[in-house]
Amino acid sequence: MTRFPIARYLLLNHTPFLAMCLGGLALFGAVALGVTAALTTVTLSVADIGGQILHWLAFGYGFSAAGVLSTMIVHGRTRREFITQHAVFQVITAGLLALLVTGVYAAEAGVYRLAGWERRLQEHHVFGAGDYPMIFVAYWSMLAIALMIGAFVGVAFLRGDAAILWALLAAVVLVLAAGGVNGFFSLGFNRLDLESLPLTAGLSVPLFVAGWAALWLAARDVAVRTKVPA
Repeated sequence: MTRFPIARYLLLNHTPFLAMCLGGLALFGAVALGVTAALTTVTLSVADIGGQILHWLAFGYGFSAAGVLSTMIVHGRTRREFITQHAVFQVITAGLLALLVTGVYAAEAGVYRLAGWERRLQEHHVFGAGDYPMIFVAYWSMLAIALMIGAFVGVAFLRGDAAILWALLAAVVLVLAAGGVNGFFSLGFNRLDLESLPLTAGLSVPLFVAGWAALWLAARDVAVRTKVPA
């Protein structure tokens, strides 16, 4: 029997798709940069602006975990297998996507330098324009946590009971807390302004684990309804 079948399936099929989507978004950003440069003076980082969108795209994709869970159960896999292996897929995929995003930031820096453009990032980030290790960790943290939040909210909606309410509440708490750690969508009252890479990475772990615990609570006894032909 193949080990880790759910994780292998997702990594071989879903991860390349997400990487292609990221590449498409980067291409769109390059076109937008060219149009902006032709019309006015470039002062902001296009990669940084586009990076804000990734938070919500990751959440939206994570929501599709409910469909993956239903499919896997129908094909004989257990809820425990899904809960464990989907988390592994999220961590690895978030890391690969964060690496690609970091490469986009580096490539953009070269383009801006050659063109003589000013390059400003959002003020609430925990990383500077050239701090690539911190950029990588911040995006890995943001993507992994956003994927996990989307996953447990999606599974809670699959349940269709009171779990929806507590899942939405937990999602809001995690979004705010994670924003203070990795610098995405953080508000003034919880902005931590972290400058230490180990501290940012270390604080991201319990937030991801909290999301995983919420996924476990939502998925451990979820009933999957299948249509049976009459």
